[in-house]
Amino acid sequence: MLKPQDQAEGLRRILMPEKPSAMTTVEFNLQQSKGQFLQNLIPEFKNLGIEFVDTSLAGQQEHSLALLNHPEIALKLKHSANSIKQAFHIIKLLSKSSEYRVFGMIVCAQDQITAQTVFRNIKQASRQFLHIQLELIGFSTLDSNWVSPVTFNSEPTQKNDTKTTTLFA
Repeated sequence: MLKPQDQAEGLRRILMPEKPSAMTTVEFNLQQSKGQFLQNLIPEFKNLGIEFVDTSLAGQQEHSLALLNHPEIALKLKHSANSIKQAFHIIKLLSKSSEYRVFGMIVCAQDQITAQTVFRNIKQASRQFLHIQLELIGFSTLDSNWVSPVTFNSEPTQKNDTKTTTLFA
């Protein structure tokens, strides 16, 4: 038997099919150009109607109420506790409304693997919010504003050798 949460998610997918988001356009453009400076991405976000929030800045920030009106939000976060908490706080706050939202993330970390780990942890923590979608747009190193596209390796990181044992001879 399915859990009520699984049933609700299935119904939501049937009734509200995923539409192509402007976030996928940004991801595609980033992949095609092999990366861009963040200063060049911000006008593209504005043109596509995506609100940009930088949680990598030091200190607690106040966000405008206009953030509630945007179904697509791009978050820039650092691989630091405060930045991750602030990004998750925004996701949690905006997930209280029943509106479907897409969050694109640009993660500043030492390398791509660390950026993917940070994204995976936030995605895992926000699984309870069924009407939001998280996407990893790209990553940048800690010392630059160059946003690189994320390439996912199709090969598993570890190969498991499965041995079959005979229980009854």
